Amino acid sequence: MKPGVQNPRENVTMKTIAEEAGVTLTTVSRILNKKGGKYAERTQEKIFEIAKRLKYRPNALVHGMQSGVTRTAGVMIPTSSMFYAQVVSGIHSVFLENDTIMLLGWNPKSKHDKGDEQERQILHQLVDRRVDGVILRPGSEEMERSYFEEIWERDIPLVIVDREMQQISTDFVGSADREIGRDAARHLIELGHRQLLFVGDGAVVSTSRYREEGFRRVLSESAGASCKVINNGVGEGEDAILQLLRGEDCPTAIFCYCDPVAEVMMKRVLEAGLSVPGDISVLGSGNQVTPDCPLPLSTFDQNPHLIGKTAAGLYLERVYEQNRSGSRRELIPATLLPRASTAALAR
Repeated sequence: MKPGVQNPRENVTMKTIAEEAGVTLTTVSRILNKKGGKYAERTQEKIFEIAKRLKYRPNALVHGMQSGVTRTAGVMIPTSSMFYAQVVSGIHSVFLENDTIMLLGWNPKSKHDKGDEQERQILHQLVDRRVDGVILRPGSEEMERSYFEEIWERDIPLVIVDREMQQISTDFVGSADREIGRDAARHLIELGHRQLLFVGDGAVVSTSRYREEGFRRVLSESAGASCKVINNGVGEGEDAILQLLRGEDCPTAIFCYCDPVAEVMMKRVLEAGLSVPGDISVLGSGNQVTPDCPLPLSTFDQNPHLIGKTAAGLYLERVYEQNRSGSRRELIPATLLPRASTAALAR
């Protein structure tokens, strides 16, 4: 190590710099915190030169304790899909530009019953580390207000993403799900389809519920159109779907609330001896198609990166601008991406 260069592992403090420069601790503090306007330029240059040589880094933990703001965000979003990875990427890109770092944790169970203790434990761990706020994709939408007691008591801002909570009112950023459902119906109606099937995940999942509402609303206004609904299409609902595909009321088009379900539906159509899109068109949502998909899937790009950026921007507003009035819902429009799995009615 060069003479006069401090070992970066040693505890270099403002006091260390003040002693070497022969000035007061207050002088060093004000200059390093960009409040040194009243000090001579030569003094400021000297302080910065010593700080650089000694490899001084400010103690963010101490600063956070003193100011009450740690510039640390708790982010609880599962890593179960590329969709959520893109949401996290959007959050990170905004935080990176605004001197905020995130502690990322998630419940291994991306879906669970209300009151899951593991999710509560992770939430408490983030709060214990003095995060300024939390961005959460909940594993259940039925969690009660008491579940977030630690957050409410400490006045910690909470931003929910992707799935809306049913029993609490807080900031939310997600997709314009009803509009996705409406656009899906319009797309299939324009292709000539009138016998349609919606495959969802039940009323307790807001993304599925809202997309179904939008889908059925357009079909109810379309002459001759009919819509059957099957939930839990991956699992207990598969037998009902296979029976429907083999019956006289077989739909000519299927809209699935998400791409993983749409991929399964496409495979079930093929297993039933039918073709896609020749016999049945299949449409998904999320633009998260895997390499195992039998053919390019028509879907919606929900712009998850923008969802993440919007959530991070709202978080920063709530935390650092101290704007806590009311709760807000920011819905990000999705874009239809027609591909090979949907086509004009051929029969």
